Formats: sequence, structure tokens, C-alpha cells
Amino acid sequence: MLIPGEQELALELGCARTTVNRALRELAACGAIDRKRKAGTRVVSQRSQKVSADIPVIRLQVESRQQVYSFELRKQSHCQPPPQVALRMKLSAKDEALFLRTIHFADTRPFAFEERWVNTETVPMIMQADLEQVSANEWLVSQVPLSHGELQLSAIAASKTVARTLKIEDKSPLLKMERLTWLEGKSVTAATIYHVPDHQLRLEF
Repeated sequence: MLIPGEQELALELGCARTTVNRALRELAACGAIDRKRKAGTRVVSQRSQKVSADIPVIRLQVESRQQVYSFELRKQSHCQPPPQVALRMKLSAKDEALFLRTIHFADTRPFAFEERWVNTETVPMIMQADLEQVSANEWLVSQVPLSHGELQLSAIAASKTVARTLKIEDKSPLLKMERLTWLEGKSVTAATIYHVPDHQLRLEF
């Protein structure tokens, strides 16, 4: 069943719209309602279970293996994203975003290779962050609240560029992680992370 919009509910219940929005987010997180942009919010006919996961900080992943973490910021530029990235992040063709290319190390060996776009309209303060001292991955997790996100995992064969960066053989099997995060309908970051062949992903639910 379609339920009223946030403004109508706020008037009916005599509370602030932000309170309604927060309550609806919590109901969506537990699977009681389904929220879709432009299609409205509906009560689900059969309540579903959703798995929630924290965004991992790569430094902590490395240190949990009793290894020394370090990273190298290979590229940082403010430019127009490729059309497919702009489409995913709901940016216009003229919008610019912050592009970052980072290699994460465990005991001086490559652990993960990351390419990331950050929406600087949503997160303007990242332009003043020293991303050579703290990785964008860790900075965003600690500084930016998120309303929801999307995660896609793929098993791929390493391209020559990725293989050379991670210092592995061409076409080695890799875990490719594509993550898109949002804050109240505005994109925060689109990240693609390539993990070395022995990487393990663990979820709790």
C-alpha cells in the first residue's frame, strides 16, 4: 500500500519533516517499507530481511591481519567524470568531481587498488582534507554520514594495468568491488576497488 509523503505525514502527526524522514529511513532499513524516488513509499506485502554492513576501513583490514598499513595517493584531480560515472552519481554533463587513484599496502606489498570519484557538491570539505596523510576511504568513513548505498561484487581476471599496479600476473583472479554511496538523495562517492587474489570478504548479519 502506498503511504502519504513526508510533508503530509508531518502535518498529520504534528512533527517536523526531518523526524518523519528519519523514521521512514529506519523502517526502510528493517524491510518494513520500500522507498523509491518518484514512485513513493509503500508498505511491503511480506516483510523482507535486509543485511546491513559497515563500510570497511582498509587500514583496519590490513592491521587485523597483523600487518603494517600504508598507502600511496597516485593521482588527485578535480575534473568531469566519464559519462557512465556521472550517470550513476546523478551528475550533469558539466559537473566536476574529485578523482582519486590510491594503492593500499600491507607490509609494503600491494593490498588493494582503488579508483574513486567524490561528489564535491555533497562533500565540499574534502577539498581541504590532506588525502596524502589519511586515505579518502578512511576520511569519508569517519567524516561523512550516509543514508544508503549500493554494492556490487565481481570475480574478474586482472587487466594488465591492474595486474601491474598490484604486482601480480596478468589475468589473475581478483575481487572487484564497486560501491556507490548516498546522503539524502545526493551521491557521495563512487569507488571501484580491486583486491589481491587472497583477499577475503566477511559479512555479519
